[in-house]
Amino acid sequence: MSSQRLNPDSRPVLWTIAMGTTIVFLASFALSSVALYDVAGWAHVPQGLAWAVPVMLDVALVVYSLSALVRRARGQSAWFSWCLLAAFTLVSLLGNAAHSLGVSEAAQPFVGTVVAAMAPVAALAALENLAGLVVARPDARTIPAASVDGDVQHTDNMVMLRELTATEANELDILGTLASPHPQSKRTRDNLAVILDMHRRGERHQSIARAVGMSRTLVDRAVRDMQAVGLVRAA
Repeated sequence: MSSQRLNPDSRPVLWTIAMGTTIVFLASFALSSVALYDVAGWAHVPQGLAWAVPVMLDVALVVYSLSALVRRARGQSAWFSWCLLAAFTLVSLLGNAAHSLGVSEAAQPFVGTVVAAMAPVAALAALENLAGLVVARPDARTIPAASVDGDVQHTDNMVMLRELTATEANELDILGTLASPHPQSKRTRDNLAVILDMHRRGERHQSIARAVGMSRTLVDRAVRDMQAVGLVRAA
């Protein structure tokens, strides 16, 4: 009798993890907000704005955690997001620990000032982090961003661009070596990139040929050449 094992990638497992993570965050935020709310008073933050201190610190932890994961998934350096995460975690920890330990009244203004002084830092860090995620660097290598259905996205007559990951940039360089040098040839680097993407998505070679304006034979040859350099696995 074969043993039954839980599939770690199944939807119920992932949903359970997501729900558990949400519950953990809400519980920790509720506990932390009580302490940080009081710490805000140590810095003479008006009572009507004291709620902003725990929001500023603890929501930032979620933002920078997700930002680091996004950067890593894109193949980008995530050190900036990790540094911001560490800094805001440290300040939140300082405020919570000081509140729990019951520091002396003489030390309370110092702790409160450190926590409240994070406001301008939080604003600058959030803007810089967002810009690093959605704005491409001037020297960044980009390609047109495709929507879910594969069409190129446009906004107000402008083509939306997506920054290449390190792996994609390397693949594009390899495709450049496979492209034909003849100016009239349709075997360009961009067409080869389309062939590679559509082939990986399981599109039929006849459909790929129509998309790039090449014959089925040329598409077949291009795929074989990609197999030879390791871009495509042999069937």
